[in-house]
Amino acid sequence: MLWTRSREAHPGPHSDWFWNKEKSGGGALIDLACHCVEIGRNFIGKEIKPVEVMCWAATQVHPIEAEDHAIGLVKYENGAISQFEVSWTFRGGMDLRDEVMGTEGTIWLNNFLRTGFEMFSTGNGGYVAEKTELNSGWLFPVGDEAHELGYPNMFTDMFESIENNRQPLETFYDGYVVNAILDAAFLSATTKRWEPVLLPDWQGADKMEQKEEPLSFDNDYYLIKEEILTNGDVKMILKHKSSNEVIHKLKSLTSSEG
Repeated sequence: MLWTRSREAHPGPHSDWFWNKEKSGGGALIDLACHCVEIGRNFIGKEIKPVEVMCWAATQVHPIEAEDHAIGLVKYENGAISQFEVSWTFRGGMDLRDEVMGTEGTIWLNNFLRTGFEMFSTGNGGYVAEKTELNSGWLFPVGDEAHELGYPNMFTDMFESIENNRQPLETFYDGYVVNAILDAAFLSATTKRWEPVLLPDWQGADKMEQKEEPLSFDNDYYLIKEEILTNGDVKMILKHKSSNEVIHKLKSLTSSEG
């Protein structure tokens, strides 16, 4: 796993206490980034230690003391990077998106704004979806809002953990790690520097370095990249194992046997 991105953005919370920094403890970072950070941890691996955070945060739109927009990077011990984007300034509904990139593939998820439903309404239909600001024109309703937001699965897991005397999928310790990451994010937003994640009680894997053996092409070369050209030929970018010279080779499929 190389990189993850999680975005949660909407026009702002329903309840008034969210907007009071003295009561809530913060703005979009404390409200939304906790979700995005934990999504990244699940993709990268909870046993991998987060080591430092770089974060930008600002109050761009609303007359409040807390931040209403923030973007951050969380660096993990194995070299993976997790990116979060959170906002109370987004217009157009609730934007919940996740991306995952690894050495063998990529996944894009759009969890709320684009679930396959599109409709046009004159405005007499009432409620459309969580955080939607309009109910007329072309709209993108959510078929099963509770499931799209994960509520049934979360409650089921918690009730089953109580009944079976086991830990839930998300534990108190997970909350401790996420809050340590957010503490570093708040500090970084002030200092404008990478800040360490302080985890005196780390229960994950021991120190882990990202060092995978490059893919060999043959005894002399590593394979950097392989692609199929428009004419069907295969182009390979190779690096010599001793001289570090980078070259390319072409393999013509049309000239192969048969």
